[in-house]
Amino acid sequence: MPIRSATAAFGLAAALLCSHPVGAAPRPPVESRPAARRELTLEAVLTLARERAPALLEARAHVQAARGAVAGAAPLLHGNPQLDLQAGPRRVVTGARGVDLAVGLSQPFELGGQQGLRRDAARAGLAREEALLRDAERLVLGEVASAFLRVLHAQERLKLANAALKAADDTVLATGHRFDAGDVPILDVNVARVARARARVEAAGAEGEVEALLAELRAQLGVSFTEAASVQGDLRTLALAPVRGPGGKALERSDLTAMEEEAAQAQATATLGRREALPDVALGVRYQREADETVLLGTLSVPLPVFARGQEARISGEAEVVRARKALEAARQVVSNQLSAAGARFHARVEALEMFEQEALPLITDNEALARRSYDAGELDLAGFILIRRDVMETRAAWLDSLLQVGLARVRYAVEMGVSP
Repeated sequence: MPIRSATAAFGLAAALLCSHPVGAAPRPPVESRPAARRELTLEAVLTLARERAPALLEARAHVQAARGAVAGAAPLLHGNPQLDLQAGPRRVVTGARGVDLAVGLSQPFELGGQQGLRRDAARAGLAREEALLRDAERLVLGEVASAFLRVLHAQERLKLANAALKAADDTVLATGHRFDAGDVPILDVNVARVARARARVEAAGAEGEVEALLAELRAQLGVSFTEAASVQGDLRTLALAPVRGPGGKALERSDLTAMEEEAAQAQATATLGRREALPDVALGVRYQREADETVLLGTLSVPLPVFARGQEARISGEAEVVRARKALEAARQVVSNQLSAAGARFHARVEALEMFEQEALPLITDNEALARRSYDAGELDLAGFILIRRDVMETRAAWLDSLLQVGLARVRYAVEMGVSP
């Protein structure tokens, strides 16, 4: 949902924020800093996540294993030819000796097309693992994008905390001069110092939060400090960026595709179980020599399916087909509900941000300026002035929090839609 009339308010608030010194997260001493340090944008972070996120390594390994199953089902026949060799000495009553020899070669054949079903099941298994890999990437990119936005938000909160600390330092200095001149009591000096102490605590906490969130982002990416020293980006621009839809196509998320392939694999496996009731035949040829006689025979071997007729594979396979189809049907409804919820949350938070920027941001600048003039004119005591200034800072912090909530809701909406955040 676009922001319709908040441009002026945002510009005013941004100018006010930028008028204060920009805080920075702690850095190593100059002599110990690595030579190359990267400030990553959101696109760079997402690229790194696709390439190196630890959460995707296992999914890629499963894809490789599934390719092995496809290779195993690729040959034309499932069984290998069997060579049978028999040889031994022969002694007759006349005293003559010789060697009897028998050589047989046979090839088993499946009559029910089982090898084709194995290939279908293996291909469906590979397609399922590839879809699961895409789905894992979808979830990982959502987590990484959210972590990136949290780092940006923490950096903005650190800037705000440092600005508040600078203002508190100025107030302590000004109050000290006025106390020396006899214009204010010592109570005002103490109040100003307490406010400065609180500002220092908040700035230290904000600094630590930036470093902690950066470390968590590096862990998700599987990179070092050198490769991701800091991030850069505009929180508001990213939060309100349009969500790219699936390009007019019907929604078919990767997790649903994986479930469809699982159902296809289960169907092929169940059909294979039913075909096991058909006997496998073995055709071959046998050469046999006894004494001075030789014989060449054709062979046919047919097992009789009296006891083992694929009962277990058939029943369990059919049950798996029913389970997979019902799970897919339920998952489609869940995905639809999740998408509706994510869209509603995103649009609601955009509307809330719009109201905030229209109604609150323009006033905080006036409030701070009026409070300053009233305090300088003696119409407002120091405690009241500090209270108003704290309210101004808290309002700015609430605006930053609202931007973060919009950004996180946008990422969730994109993830549920199955597109890149």
